[in-house]
Amino acid sequence: MANTEDDIHEPARDHTAIGDELYALFGDQDDLQALQLAIGHYSAALTEDILDSKCSRSGQLMKLGTALSRRFDHIGDAADLDVAIDCHSVAIDLQTPDSPDVPIMHAKHAQMLMKRFGLHMNQPDLDLAIEQYACISDQTDPKHEAWLVALADALVTRFSHRGNVRDLSQAIRLYESVVNFDASNAPTSVLGNLSLAHFLRYQQEGDAPDLTSSIAYSTEALNKMSSEDQNHSVLLNNLANGLLFRFKKLGSTDDLEQAIKSYGSVIELCPTGHKGRLRALSNLASAIMTRYELQASLADLEISLGCFHEALEICPRNNPDRSTLLDNLATTLRKRFQHTGDIIDLETAIENHYEALHVLPPSHPHRSDTLCSLGNALQSRFAFQGDPDDLDAAVDRYSEALRLRPPSHPERADLLNNLANVACKLFAERRNPHKLDLCIECYFEALQFSPEGYRRPLLLHNLASSLTTRFLFHKDTKDLDRALELGASALELREKGNEYRLSSHVVLANAKGLKYELEGDPAMLQAAFQHLDEARGMCTPGHPSLVDIWEEYARIHLHAYSKTPQSTDHMEEAFRYFRMASTHISGGSLPKFRVALRWVKEAEIHKHSSALDAHQIALSMFDRHVTTKPSVESRHRIVREYAASLAVDAASCALRRGLVTLAVEMLEHGRGLLWTYLARFRTPLDDLQSAGEHGCQLASEFRRLSPLLEDAACGAMTEEGLQHYRCLLREWDGVVDQIRLVDGFGDFLLAPSFSRLKEAAKNGPVIITNASQYSCDAVIIHHEHDPIHIPLTDINTSDILQLSSQFRDFATNPSIRSGGRSTESQLTGLLRHIWDTVVLPVVKRLESSLHLPKGSRIWWCPTGRFNSIPLHAAAPFRKDEKGLPNHYISSYTPTLSALLRSQKPHHGLNDKTPPRVLAIGQAAPAGAFAKLGTVDEELDSLQSILAPAIPMTRMTGESATRSESLRAIHSSPWVHLACHGKQDVTRPLKSCFAMSDGPLTLLDIVRAPSDSGQCSEFAFLSACHTAAGDRTAPDEVVHLAAAMQFAGFRGVVGTMWAVDDAVVVNMVSAFYEALLEKSPDELNSEHAAAALNAAAKKVDKSVVPLGQRIVFIHIGT
Repeated sequence: MANTEDDIHEPARDHTAIGDELYALFGDQDDLQALQLAIGHYSAALTEDILDSKCSRSGQLMKLGTALSRRFDHIGDAADLDVAIDCHSVAIDLQTPDSPDVPIMHAKHAQMLMKRFGLHMNQPDLDLAIEQYACISDQTDPKHEAWLVALADALVTRFSHRGNVRDLSQAIRLYESVVNFDASNAPTSVLGNLSLAHFLRYQQEGDAPDLTSSIAYSTEALNKMSSEDQNHSVLLNNLANGLLFRFKKLGSTDDLEQAIKSYGSVIELCPTGHKGRLRALSNLASAIMTRYELQASLADLEISLGCFHEALEICPRNNPDRSTLLDNLATTLRKRFQHTGDIIDLETAIENHYEALHVLPPSHPHRSDTLCSLGNALQSRFAFQGDPDDLDAAVDRYSEALRLRPPSHPERADLLNNLANVACKLFAERRNPHKLDLCIECYFEALQFSPEGYRRPLLLHNLASSLTTRFLFHKDTKDLDRALELGASALELREKGNEYRLSSHVVLANAKGLKYELEGDPAMLQAAFQHLDEARGMCTPGHPSLVDIWEEYARIHLHAYSKTPQSTDHMEEAFRYFRMASTHISGGSLPKFRVALRWVKEAEIHKHSSALDAHQIALSMFDRHVTTKPSVESRHRIVREYAASLAVDAASCALRRGLVTLAVEMLEHGRGLLWTYLARFRTPLDDLQSAGEHGCQLASEFRRLSPLLEDAACGAMTEEGLQHYRCLLREWDGVVDQIRLVDGFGDFLLAPSFSRLKEAAKNGPVIITNASQYSCDAVIIHHEHDPIHIPLTDINTSDILQLSSQFRDFATNPSIRSGGRSTESQLTGLLRHIWDTVVLPVVKRLESSLHLPKGSRIWWCPTGRFNSIPLHAAAPFRKDEKGLPNHYISSYTPTLSALLRSQKPHHGLNDKTPPRVLAIGQAAPAGAFAKLGTVDEELDSLQSILAPAIPMTRMTGESATRSESLRAIHSSPWVHLACHGKQDVTRPLKSCFAMSDGPLTLLDIVRAPSDSGQCSEFAFLSACHTAAGDRTAPDEVVHLAAAMQFAGFRGVVGTMWAVDDAVVVNMVSAFYEALLEKSPDELNSEHAAAALNAAAKKVDKSVVPLGQRIVFIHIGT
């Protein structure tokens, strides 16, 4: 019988069946090669096998997609996952909706989408996964438990990325439905997830039941599982979170310690490499920081920093927790900054906060926390550096955070308070009305969250006070009426006996006094005084609040006087109360100083006889306030803010009363405070050491303490450092008090009297020029004559301000300086005006009263706006009339005390050996400075002029570093600096010389050891702006030339504005040539002023323009 074809061949096995066998083999033996072959057969089946229906094709796609997904799990090729997802998507579309396979297909599709989301963080994948789970999950069917949990997990994941609390609430409902299927046997993993979800919702909405539920579910889950369970650490972490937040809400330290212990246990369960270690480190660090806030232990701070740093190192850049880590690390660094004062910590903290914000989407739940932390850090930097821009930035951050915290947020009120505080600071700083409006808006909103309770009367009071302030600014009577209403409500809520009623009475008195001034109702005046009487009755005799009460009495009496000027009783009472407030035995120095300033203003306006007392008390109060500020930066900031014209106005008052010596003493007392303060620590003690063994002991103690205090003053000040400084200061003050008990030392470190100050003029007259808002004057001081007062009646403070501004423009605007003949014409016009109105009257009195010979030396001591005016170059620029340089040789001194210090002889100088000149040249410094083309030419010229009699050491290029230059400067008697000089107009203490590795700052020079200036004689500063001071506090004379003088150089040549690199060598050469003409074989600093005068006349005027001939000035002896 013949065989048919069917009898000859076995039936072919289809690819699907082969694929199934291979996939089963992979499942049994984890054989990756079997998986690879299975995928090949599944793919072939789609094209070669006979698929009799859509459902069959759908099943085949499902098998291929599942196999590809498993290969992705093993190999990690994202292309496998992409194809698997596409297969499942098509498979679902091919199935009929009622097919029993559809739910599992949706579930597998969702699982794959979640895998890809974990890989790429692509939000549409997460959304689609949630849709897939949602379409198959029935909350009433226990069979759907796994899908319900997966859906809830996905919703929590989406919340962690987007911050929508509705996702959390839906997840909680799903978890609870699973638990309710069989409460006694609820899976521990679901209990843990439910605990976490409640905790996350508590963080967002602050509802206490969520916190209670979180702790309860964590505890239940832990009780059900063994300590060996892999989820034990997760549940411990959830429990610790709940305990920590319960501590924050209720304040039980047992909860805090238990939380820290639990977090520590979690870390033990998560060794290096464990996926849970990142979160465990972060949580432990945060809990320890919470304990730090209670105990301020530096050890806790360092432990916390170590945990945060390790966590950040192991945290992937795309991890959603990275922003929280950055934020928490930044906050911890800011806390350490408060301990150490290391500005790098604070700057790093701010950078980390900004980086955290960069990766957080606008609606992220943690964004508001990061914004608040950044605002706090910016406030810290403002307190440290005083830059109001930081306050502006803080307002922006708080405002954004406020938009993210809805009215139901538990911490919204605190945020409103922060925002109001910063807004108030900004208004006080800049008088910006928008900031005051913001402050008031915040108080109004905060009141809405405080319908009752202890906070409400405080908010009412603060709002009333702010509205009163705004009334003073805008004169809107609605604000005043509202302030009266709110102030009365605050008083009513504060029961009798409540100490805060006192401040309510003062605020109401202020508002009613303003109401009386506005409307003239005597009943309102009487009510205002009644409130003050009530407030005064609540005070003991030395109560600090009496300062505010006395000031308010004074203001209201002035209101009354304005209505009845024919009667002076109210005016006299006002000034009596101003005196009482300014001199009260208690209360802060700053509030009393502010009262004294108000007294000064009103006394000058009303030409009251107490004006001089007011000026003197203001100076005294300000001196007390400044002594509370340890660092030179903080002292200078205070001067700029409050006392830019304090001394010059006081001196004007004394001069107008004919009290010339008192005027000089006032100027000396209220000017150059930085140098006066630091000079105390370098006071010579030779005479004290000769006063016996006790004097030697006191001198030794003084020398031990002084450098410690000076170091503190010139460095960064932390809270701990401040406490240490105050202890040192008390000890130092005690030593000073003992020194004053030694015979002949009763005035040790006290403000010098005129009899001592006039000795500064022993080598020639000193002319003080004073520009006050009340008068312009000059005073000639000579050590053998009474001081001569010259009223400058042809010029006023507005003229001086304009002249100062014009010279400032000339100093800072290169286009003006390079304007050729037009510039010369403008400059000669300015100098002519100065000659006619200021300098000529002085010259006439020098000739007529002192008979001072031509060619004599004189010293200018300009105050206020006179500091930026080149008095030394004043001239008529008229035919046959000579200017000041042809009458006298000018020098400058910041103060009389500075000139006295520079006149003291130096020890250790060998008069027989010519001093070696140190020449530092830096043509190409670090930073954004243009290269100087003539530095080498300048130093070559200098060396050729000095040789062979005077030896010179050159320090240039890379060797001219900050440290080496500073060391060399303070070990050399003669120094010549040719480099860039930079005036920092916002922070003058950071003005600098530009060296090869960075700036050599004014503070660097000041920080030199106290004995380093023993051999310093003269310094020539061939650099820009080295004698240009701070325009906002000109009387402080804070510039590089003054710093060199303070460092010990008896004479210094500096520059009032920028020098021209192309022509400066001409002035330098002419100066040194003129100097050696006086004494060819040696250098004598006493000839420096004359040499500078001669150089300005000698240089070729066609090469060196007028502005460059007069830019250099001589300071000191």
